[in-house]
This record gives sequence, C-alpha cells and structure tokens, in this order.
Amino acid sequence: MLDIDPTEDATLSYIENALRRFHTVKDVFLLGRAGTKVKAKANALSTELVKIRKVDKETNAETWTPWTMWHGMITWRDYISHEIEVSKESDADFNSLMMDLMSH
Repeated sequence: MLDIDPTEDATLSYIENALRRFHTVKDVFLLGRAGTKVKAKANALSTELVKIRKVDKETNAETWTPWTMWHGMITWRDYISHEIEVSKESDADFNSLMMDLMSH
C-alpha cells in the first residue's frame, strides 16, 4: 500500500483549485490566442465591412449632411472594431487536449 504524504494531498489540492480558477477566467486570454488563421479571417471581415461602408457612402452621399457623414463614420468605425473583436473571440480557442492533460 502506498503511503501518501499529507503535504502531497495539500499540494495537489492547491493545484486542482488553481486549475479550476483558471478555467473560470480563461476566456480573458482568448484574444491573445488568436492565431494567424483567426487574424486573417478578421482582416477579411474588416475589408468586407469597409467595402460595404464605401458603397453605402457613395450611394447616399448626396443626402448626407456633414454631421451625418461624421456620425456615420464614427458609428461604422465602432461597428467594424466590435465585429472584428467578436470574430477573434469566437474563433480563438485553447488547445483543449493540453488543458485536459493538466488535470491528469
């Protein structure tokens, strides 16, 4: 029979608790995990949204006042930034196999 040192139990308990805490907040690190494919997809999305904005601007240019143009530019800039961030967050992930191996 193996004798388990009580300090080993405590150490394993600390490690398991730390791993559980990490899993509850790991989404904070997802943007840093965005690889080249995720970034390329986000850049393609940005390019597409800029093209849509350009067409919208050319189509409605005669009816827009300077304030409308400025407000539209700010709104679209914020919208594009938000969509890129959402795209990166939804596509980025952790290597789940390595995460599972830590618990073993």
